Amino acid sequence: MTDTHLQSLALAGVVASGLPNPLPASSARYTVPAVFNRRPEPMEAQAIVTSSVRNAMATAGYPEVTLEIADRRLLIGHTSLEELEQGLAEEIATVVDEISRNVAVEKQRRIDVAQGEAEDRDARAKEVTRAAERISFTPRGRA
Repeated sequence: MTDTHLQSLALAGVVASGLPNPLPASSARYTVPAVFNRRPEPMEAQAIVTSSVRNAMATAGYPEVTLEIADRRLLIGHTSLEELEQGLAEEIATVVDEISRNVAVEKQRRIDVAQGEAEDRDARAKEVTRAAERISFTPRGRA
């Protein structure tokens, strides 16, 4: 990737201060806030809250879990610390990593396309300049 590529988006951990105090019984569901290692790019944030991610969570066995972005936090709804520890955290981390990688590839593709278009414009401009420089407004017989 280029220097413009940010580090992959990842979850750094649970925000303990955002948990209910005291924690509900193990069968209870609540929202668990987790902090990202950096602010999600808009494309990443949009992708995380799509129906395809909800479907992936359901397929992985977590049909009630919801994901919502709040600044640098991922709010994981309808879950528990126990559920996260037993595999949900890995599922979410995998989804976030895949999204981050896909967004990075798409951003690089857009950069490459824009660079190619700029190079094409530059080449056309140079060609026009060379053609214009071949024109001479010299009277007949004075060349």
